[in-house]
Amino acid sequence: MKLLRGLAAAVLLALATAIAAGPAYAQALSGKKIGIAAREITNDYNRDIIAGATAVLKAAGAEVVVTDGGTDPRKHNENIESLVNSGVAGIIVQLGDPKQLAPVVAKANAAGIPVITTSIGSKTEGAIADVGGDEALMAAMLARSLLSSIDYKGNVVAFWVPGAPLLETRKRVFEAVVADYPNVKVQWVPTEHSAAKVQTQMEDLLTANPEKGSIAGVWGAYDLLVSGAVEAVRRSGRDEIKIASIDGDRIGFQMLLDEGSPFVATIVQDVPAIGRLAAEALVSAIGGKKDFPSAIFTEVYVATHANGAAAAEKRWGPSVWDDLAIAKKDVEGRWPQDSDLIVVRPVLP
Repeated sequence: MKLLRGLAAAVLLALATAIAAGPAYAQALSGKKIGIAAREITNDYNRDIIAGATAVLKAAGAEVVVTDGGTDPRKHNENIESLVNSGVAGIIVQLGDPKQLAPVVAKANAAGIPVITTSIGSKTEGAIADVGGDEALMAAMLARSLLSSIDYKGNVVAFWVPGAPLLETRKRVFEAVVADYPNVKVQWVPTEHSAAKVQTQMEDLLTANPEKGSIAGVWGAYDLLVSGAVEAVRRSGRDEIKIASIDGDRIGFQMLLDEGSPFVATIVQDVPAIGRLAAEALVSAIGGKKDFPSAIFTEVYVATHANGAAAAEKRWGPSVWDDLAIAKKDVEGRWPQDSDLIVVRPVLP
């Protein structure tokens, strides 16, 4: 499988130089505590950001303290404030709303504690930077993947969680793309961070729309969320329905590569790199570095039936087949692996 990379070596070198933590900075963390405040720890996305950051921080000699907000923004802010009061040397914040986070980030700044955010989607006032995938880019890639699979016509059911900043961005971008295709009608279905709830909602929609072709596709804000819809569609036998979402976590690849799955694409992020880049920037900030870009982006790519084997191994390594309990030869037998895996990243001046 040919691997195409849409990124010049010079850009990679510039990014690495901008955020790399040198040995002198690493020594500054010896014996220090660093806090990682997660809004929730519910799926591979959350866990892999934490793991990527923790590996860098521990290698730099830091003790890592992780908090879990349990999806509650208020608890998330309280956890960050507790980390500030405990005297940590720096904080990595995973997920949240920039306006809600700004007051606690200001408290951290007042205490001389640098803060970097991950997966906020924009820079929080007072934070060093925000690290993550380019949400607008990924949302556009998702829109194109799903709409092309239904030939740009039909009814699409779309699941998202209202108020979640990243998901609201993904929703806005999909709406903007769909506006150019009058033969596509979208039914937005607000839900919760619960695959079980989405499954129930999808079952109700299938019951209300029993005719084949009455639902052409399902848009999901992220893989784990839409897994409930995938299960409902599979049980109904409605194999004409196409489903796609964002993240490329294990459940996303499980759905993509399973025989008979209606899931046709996931937009894959280099999630561990989000944690690593955030930790490297924080180590540099603690060491005295001042100048950071407001947004630091990771690479992304589309995984489909036609490049799923290469995409799975790129994201998870050769052991992915044991992890998913799927044989690679079975995947290659179901779908010819004849599509290039194209890795992209925003091109910045």
